[in-house]
Amino acid sequence: MSERQRAARAAESGKHGANARSAAVSVIDPIDLEVLRSRLEAIGEQACAAVEHTAISPTVTESKDYSVTLLDADGGLIVGTGTVLFHYRAASHAVRSTIARHGPTLAGGDVFLANDPHSGGGLHPQDVMVQRPIFVDDRRVAWVVISAHLMDMGGMVVGSFAPTATECYQEGLRIPPVRLFRAGEEVTDVWDLFRNNVRMSALVEMDLRGLVAGCHFACERVEAVVRSAGEERLVESLRAIRDLTGAEMARRIECLEDGEYRATSWTEYNDEFFEIPCALTVAGDHLTFDFTGASPQTNHFFNSKPYIVESELAVMLWWRIAVDLPFNEGIFSTLDVVCPEGTIVNAKPPAPISAAHMHVALNAADVAMQAVTLALAASPDPGEGSRLLGPGFESAIGNNLWSWVRDDGSTDAIMVMDGNWVGGSASVARDGLDLGRNLVGTNLGGSFADIEILESWYPLLFLERRARQGTEGAGAFRAGAGNQLSFRPHGVDAISGTMFGMRRWLPLPGVAGGAPGATTQFLVHRTDGSVEQVDANATGISVADGDWFQMRLANGGGFGDPLDRAPELVAADVDEGRFSREDAARVYGVAVTHDGWVDAATTERHRNALREARLAAASAPLRPAKASGPQSGEPLPLFPGVVQRGNVAYAEGSGAPLAVAPDHWTDGCPVLVERPWADGPPVEYRSYLDPGSGRVLHVEAVLADAPRSFAVFPARWASAGVA
Repeated sequence: MSERQRAARAAESGKHGANARSAAVSVIDPIDLEVLRSRLEAIGEQACAAVEHTAISPTVTESKDYSVTLLDADGGLIVGTGTVLFHYRAASHAVRSTIARHGPTLAGGDVFLANDPHSGGGLHPQDVMVQRPIFVDDRRVAWVVISAHLMDMGGMVVGSFAPTATECYQEGLRIPPVRLFRAGEEVTDVWDLFRNNVRMSALVEMDLRGLVAGCHFACERVEAVVRSAGEERLVESLRAIRDLTGAEMARRIECLEDGEYRATSWTEYNDEFFEIPCALTVAGDHLTFDFTGASPQTNHFFNSKPYIVESELAVMLWWRIAVDLPFNEGIFSTLDVVCPEGTIVNAKPPAPISAAHMHVALNAADVAMQAVTLALAASPDPGEGSRLLGPGFESAIGNNLWSWVRDDGSTDAIMVMDGNWVGGSASVARDGLDLGRNLVGTNLGGSFADIEILESWYPLLFLERRARQGTEGAGAFRAGAGNQLSFRPHGVDAISGTMFGMRRWLPLPGVAGGAPGATTQFLVHRTDGSVEQVDANATGISVADGDWFQMRLANGGGFGDPLDRAPELVAADVDEGRFSREDAARVYGVAVTHDGWVDAATTERHRNALREARLAAASAPLRPAKASGPQSGEPLPLFPGVVQRGNVAYAEGSGAPLAVAPDHWTDGCPVLVERPWADGPPVEYRSYLDPGSGRVLHVEAVLADAPRSFAVFPARWASAGVA
């Protein structure tokens, strides 16, 4: 966007640009604001410690699947702490639902519980929302919300993740906002109902009481802050922090090129696929993410809700362009999320919803980030700190929950959270992270559950935990590797498992010619030597004594054509055991000698031959570009490796014309199609090639009959096609 355009937009009636917002809050000392924000954040972190010291399940104490969120009197986000960032916006939704239901009767000492996403709950039913309004002198000034994953909420399956559920009534106890404590007194009837409807009730109750204790701790300390700062000054300061964050967020969005950017993916339920398209509109300092066209809601357990999609999308966007800003209500002032009712992103009861935060919501948020990546790539000056990278490990999660019968005949269970540790996508300047933990579980402050502790608690013997090998996610910069974990029963006859995983058939794509990532695999190795591949979403999987279970997690995509990766980096990957010398030659075109050196001459010949073979095998361009002579003006980016001059798109490397506006730049690319699965669903990888050099400009992973899954239409490109 030009300076003239920026000035005109800021002058529009009703617009509040960054300068105007900053002026409104400049009267407050910024040092005082930061001291206050840090003080509140410290209270949240101390409440986290209180939770860990009082809860008892490894899901909370070891895997750290919990959060503490502080909100203003009306539910606006002030600060979030703990390891689950996605909880923060969900906490706002929970509080606003509680206010709507109980507002006139709220009082000091009240503590509320809600878990049903259909009626004011959290990310999914097992992530309960414990909420406490904070009163000072009989006036409500704030809220504290603590959420954690409880090991069971009842229903048809131990652990309440029910892949085979067809309605929400089968999944577990559904709780709208109800009081656990009224004015400081325990509501025993509610506790009795809770205990009566969950398995492992003593364990689950202790975790829930740990959340209540954390709320009490935070409440006392926030009250002290209010009394020391003064209520009016505190409210004014919190508003200033919010507005400053919103102003800076708006300024960064203004750096993106106005236009429309579209991406599409599919959420899997074993061999079924559900479409999730996202159209991102960038208009000045505002982003609109529109999921119109998403598949209708289904009878599978992963239907989601708009606030959950927004919760996850906003965190991912923050990581892309604003990770140095406080994550508070100001982040959301620049966003609109459109989720049509009756679809998988906005389901109505009785749709099952026990994985509302995983398959659909994570995929929707990731598709939105693919659209953001397209906007960043088309922006001449996207802003310092913006991250141009491929779809990440956010939507490649794969977990499992195991149960067994104890000696006394009761049921015990463990949720193996190692499925959050998948491989990150590469970026424009670096390789992806190995074992980069999924954002649904962490702000990267979380940790692997300690194997020795798990083995001491549960009848499991772990055999391996390491980074997975392979060339998936290849690129000039390659993706990181996902977790490979194996264990077997120990001390019991058998364990029974429930699987809930993503990316069994359709991997995350790369960017700028990077290869798609690996897919998730759940394998049972039987005593007779056979190996059974388990559906990604299944229940009742039995592993007997002598069998062993293996989880091989997906990873993200690469960045850039693998044939452009520095040969010495490929040789280093071979030396580290990531893949073999044969793989190096086949995927990267690099000849690595037996003693680990690169044969430069052979590598160059082999890479040239591979590029020529691509062009020979590719189909002809859909619409070859016919540019009439070179175009004037500075080249403007359209996509990594693709530039716009005038009304013509060119391959940056070879200079070959690709399209004339308003046609899409891929119309002039030869397309190489590969089918990764001989016996699986009709998935295909489409490589769009530079017709002049044979370099891969982009690879998409799509269903075979689907149209192109992405589109880049900055406003300047559309206007260039107008006569």
